[in-house]
This record gives sequence, structure tokens and C-alpha cells, in this order.
Amino acid sequence: MGFVTEHIDVPYLGIDFLTDYDAKWDFRKKKVTIAGVSHPLLSRGSSQAWIRRIVLSDAVTIPPMSQMNVGTKVIFGSPSGERQLHDQRGDDMNVWATDAHEVARGVLVARTLLPDRASEVPVQLFNVTDRPVALKSRAVLGNLELLPAYSAQSPSPPRQQVPADVENKIVDEMMNKVDPSVPDEYKVKLRQLLRNSAACSKDELDLGFTDLVMHRIDTGDARPFRQQLRRYPPAHLDVIDQHLQDMQRQGII
Repeated sequence: MGFVTEHIDVPYLGIDFLTDYDAKWDFRKKKVTIAGVSHPLLSRGSSQAWIRRIVLSDAVTIPPMSQMNVGTKVIFGSPSGERQLHDQRGDDMNVWATDAHEVARGVLVARTLLPDRASEVPVQLFNVTDRPVALKSRAVLGNLELLPAYSAQSPSPPRQQVPADVENKIVDEMMNKVDPSVPDEYKVKLRQLLRNSAACSKDELDLGFTDLVMHRIDTGDARPFRQQLRRYPPAHLDVIDQHLQDMQRQGII
């Protein structure tokens, strides 16, 4: 019985195969003889250690000064990388990513998050030269990096605790705006509602949240674009830092 796959870099020979084909190992001469045919034995140093490697599925030519998404395959280099091929681990499923580097003269691999599969893995290449660059099939584009995965369901940010005197002052200000024609019994109930309801903001930093609606931006057929990070005047940096600290306290970031 044999398992043929293009996702394994080196062959694995079982005891039954070695017995049936009368395999003989000669470690002194660094060779193995299988069915009368000798094959050299090569040692691989620790510098060659890797878990997952991505190679081009087909030959491609990248036009000058452009970017292209290419299809790749994953070659597994260790059991820890190979077992991820079929594991279904739910929220704990590993996430893999490419590292940004140059694979050929003027051709760069973008740092991208990739799906946990062995085939049809999309990788983005950039050709920054003024000439087309051709890459052969099964050209090595690099190794995948294992990243920790986090659930999309983020925990709710803690609600800011407002001091009692500040809360009373805010509620009093809101109650003063109630129309005088409202009966007192309803005013009492309204005051209790304002004091105990989490739906009412107590100050400018007390922001609410909801996970019932997912905001989406529909860009239609427009292509995404990138802009250079804009520099801020030094005089604005203190204000920006203050806004960041406020948003941290609010649980926004």
C-alpha cells in the first residue's frame, strides 16, 4: 500500500516495501540499494528544518511594475506541519502567514494571512522592476510562519464605573429637562430608569456597544489601494496620544 502526494518533500519507505525489494543499507558508503539499484544517502543539516513551504503551482510571468495573486501548494517538512492538513480544531485552528521577502531579483512576496489548506493557497507577488519576470512551476516562494489565532467574538469591554456624585449630577441635569406636565410618579420611575439603565451614557467617555449588527463597507468593483502614512505635526502628537488613551478607557481599542 502506498500514498502518493505532491505535498511531501521526501519519500517515506516502510518496512514491508524495504523487505519486498530486498533493500540494503550501507552507511559507510552512504548508499542504499533497492531492487539492485543503488541510491546515495544524503544528510540534511538542522539549517534545512522547516514546517511548511510554499511552491508555485504553475509557471507564471509577472508583468513589470505590477502585483499578481498566484496559486501555490504547501510542502510539509515535519509531522507537526503535516498533521494540520486534515485537523479540524475549531476556534483553535492555526493561522499561517508568509513573511515579506525577495524571491527573485525585483520580485517580492507580500506578508499575507493564508488559509489552513495544502492546495490553492493564494500568495501575492510584487514585480518592482521595469521588465516582466518569469517564475518556473514549483519555484519555492518561502516558508510559512505559524501565528496564534484569536476568536472573532471579542469580549465585551468593561463598562466605566462613574462615581455616585457624578452620576447623580448627570441624572439631575437630565431630569431638569423633563416637561413640567409629567406627573411626579412617572418622574420617579424615570429617575430610577436613568440611574440603573446601562443604555444611558453617564459621560462623554461612557460609550455603548452592540454585537447585533456587523458593519460592512461595500466598495463595489473598486480595487483596493494603499497610501503612504501621513505625518502629523509635532504639536498634534499630544492630542493624538490623549485620544488614544480615551479610546482605551472606553474599550474601543
